[in-house]
Amino acid sequence: MTEQEKKAPSFGYALFVTIVSFSIIMIPAVFLGAKTQPLFLISWIITIPFCMKLGYTYKELQQGIFHYCAKSLVPMTIVLCVGALIGTWNACGTVPLITKLGLLTINPKYFLVMSFVICIIFSLFTGTSFGTCGTAGVALMGVGLSMGLHPLVIASSIIGGAYFGDAISPLSDSTNVAAGSVGVDLFESIKYQAITTLPAAVICAVIFFLWGLNIDTSSVDLSSIGDVISGIEANYRLGLVPLIPMGVVLVMLLFKVPSIPSILCGSISGFLVAWLYQGQSFTSVTMSMWSGYVLESDNAFIAKIFSRGGITSMSGTAFLFIFAFGLFGILSTAGIIDKVVEPLMKKVNSRLGGTICTVILGFVSNITSASGNFSFVFTGNLMTPVYEQKHLNKWDLTRAMSVGCLLSGLLVPWNSNPLTVTGFLGVDSTQMLPYLFTPLVTAAVLIVVEVTGIDKKFSKKARGSEDQVNEKEREYESVL
Repeated sequence: MTEQEKKAPSFGYALFVTIVSFSIIMIPAVFLGAKTQPLFLISWIITIPFCMKLGYTYKELQQGIFHYCAKSLVPMTIVLCVGALIGTWNACGTVPLITKLGLLTINPKYFLVMSFVICIIFSLFTGTSFGTCGTAGVALMGVGLSMGLHPLVIASSIIGGAYFGDAISPLSDSTNVAAGSVGVDLFESIKYQAITTLPAAVICAVIFFLWGLNIDTSSVDLSSIGDVISGIEANYRLGLVPLIPMGVVLVMLLFKVPSIPSILCGSISGFLVAWLYQGQSFTSVTMSMWSGYVLESDNAFIAKIFSRGGITSMSGTAFLFIFAFGLFGILSTAGIIDKVVEPLMKKVNSRLGGTICTVILGFVSNITSASGNFSFVFTGNLMTPVYEQKHLNKWDLTRAMSVGCLLSGLLVPWNSNPLTVTGFLGVDSTQMLPYLFTPLVTAAVLIVVEVTGIDKKFSKKARGSEDQVNEKEREYESVL
C-alpha cells in the first residue's frame, strides 16, 4: 500500500476509534473487575483493523507498536528495580524498623496529614514520586495497616504528598521536561508554579487532618500495636544499620544520581545488610530480590505485612506498560490521536482558555499514552506554538501542564504513574480513584487563581511583564 493511498481520519472517525479502543479496556475493568493486561491485547486486535481501513498495513502499525513500546523500557526498569528494593528492604529490616518508629510516635488521628507532609518533603528533596512511594511510602503503609486504617485511605495521603513534592522539585523529571519542552527557566518555572501548588497542598493537608479526626479509631487496639512492635523486635536485629539502605537512596538522589542506579544501590545495600547484619543466607536474600521476602513468624499480621516485594511482584505492571504503550503506538501511527486533540487548539483565545485546553490535552494524552513524561513532551510541543501565536504567557503553560500532565495522570488507572505507585503500596489503581482528590483540588485552585487574577498582584510573570519574561527566556536559550 503506497503512501498516497493513506487517508487522514476525520474527527468523528478518530473519536469513534479512540472510544472503542479504550471502552474495551475500561468497561470490563471498572464494572467487572477484569485484569487490564489482557484487555489491552484485545484492544490491539480490535483497533488494528480500524487503522488499516485508513490505508496502513499491519507492518506499519507493528512498527508503531515497537517504536512506542521502546518508550516503556525506563518505567518498566524502574518498577522492576523497586520490586527488588522492596524485597531486600523487608529482608534487611529497613521497612520493619521505620514501621516500629512510626508506631511509637504517630497518633492514629494525625497519621494521614503526617504521612502527606512527610511524602511531600521526601519527594521534594529526591525528585521522584516513584522513589517516595516505593520507600517512605511502603514504610508508612506498614504503619497505617498496623493501626487498622483502610489501605486505600493510607495510599491517598502517601500518593498525594509524593506527587505534590514531585511537582515542585527541581530534581524531578517532570519539572525538567516541562520547562525544557516549553523553553523556560526551570527554577523560575517552579517558583511560578508554587503560587498555585502550595495553596492547594495546604488545602489538602487540612482535608487529611480533618479526615483523620473523623476516622473512628475506637477499634484500634493499642495493645495489638505493642504486639506488632514486639513481633518486629523478635524477628529482626534493629539499631541504626537497617536505615543505611534508605540513606543510600536519599543521598544518591540528592546528588542527582539517576533513579535506576540509585534504586539499585539501595537494593544492593539492603542485600548486604540482610546478609551480613541480619544473618540471612546469600541464597535466601537473592530470592527476596527475585520473588519477595517471606517472613516466617508466629504473628500472622507481621508475616503478612513484611512478606512482600520482589522483581516478580512487579511483572504484571511491567507487562501492562508494554501493552499500553503499544496501543498508543497503533493509534498514533494512524493519526488518530492528533485528530482527536485537534479541536482543542481552537479554544485557546485567553489565559483561562489556554489553561483549560492545556489541562484537557494533558489529561487526554495521559489517557491515550499511559505515560506522564510523554504527556509533558506531547502537550508542551503542541501548545508552545499556540501560546506564542496567541501572545499568551508561557509561564501559565508550564503551570497548567503540571496539573494536566502530572497530577491528572493519577486519575487514569492504566497510566504508568498510578500503576507504579499503587503497585508499590499494594492497592488497586482503579479502586483508588475515589480517594485521589488532590488533582481536583489543584485544578480548582489553578482555575480560581486565573479567573480572579489574584496572582497578578504579586507576580510580574502573571502580569505578563514582557521585559522580565523575555530576559529569562534569553538566559535559558543562552545556556542551551
